[in-house]
Amino acid sequence: MQPFSGLSLLRRGLSGQRGWQPQWRRAEPKPAYDAVIVGGGGHGLGASYYLAKEHGLRNIAVLEKGWIGGGNTGRNTTIIRSNYLFAESAALYDHALKLWETLSQELNYNVMFSQRGVMMLAHTVHDVHTSKRRRAPRDPRETHPQLLLDARLEPPPVSV
Repeated sequence: MQPFSGLSLLRRGLSGQRGWQPQWRRAEPKPAYDAVIVGGGGHGLGASYYLAKEHGLRNIAVLEKGWIGGGNTGRNTTIIRSNYLFAESAALYDHALKLWETLSQELNYNVMFSQRGVMMLAHTVHDVHTSKRRRAPRDPRETHPQLLLDARLEPPPVSV
C-alpha cells in the first residue's frame, strides 16, 4: 500500500487523480484463519484492527458482501456517537470514540474522522421526553447538552 502525505494527495489531485495504487489486494481465500469477521463496516473493521494491534493476530479474514467500510457507519449514519443511556454502553462507546481520534495517524490513512456537534429536533411530546432522558449526564464531569423547549415560530399573517 502506498503511503499518504499532504504532498502526495495534492500531486494526485492536480494530476487528475491518476497514479493511485489499490489500497488492498484481491486475495484468494485461505484454508484456515485465526479469526473470521463477518461484516466489513465500522464494527467489523474495528474488531479486526483491534485483534491485530492488541492481540497480534495476523491471519484475519473480513467478509463483506458490499464495499469495505460501508454498512451503517459508512452508508447510513456516517457518524460515530457516544450518547447512550446505559452507563455500560456509554463507557464502551466513549472508549471507542477515543480510539477514532488517533486512527488516521496510526494507519497513515485518512479515515475522515471529524468531531462535530449535533442538533436533534423533537417533533412530538415523546421526542421531547426522549431528549430529556438522553441529556441526563452519565458522568458529573460531562458537558451538559442544551435542551431548548417551547421555541415556536409564529405563522406568517394571512392576507384576506
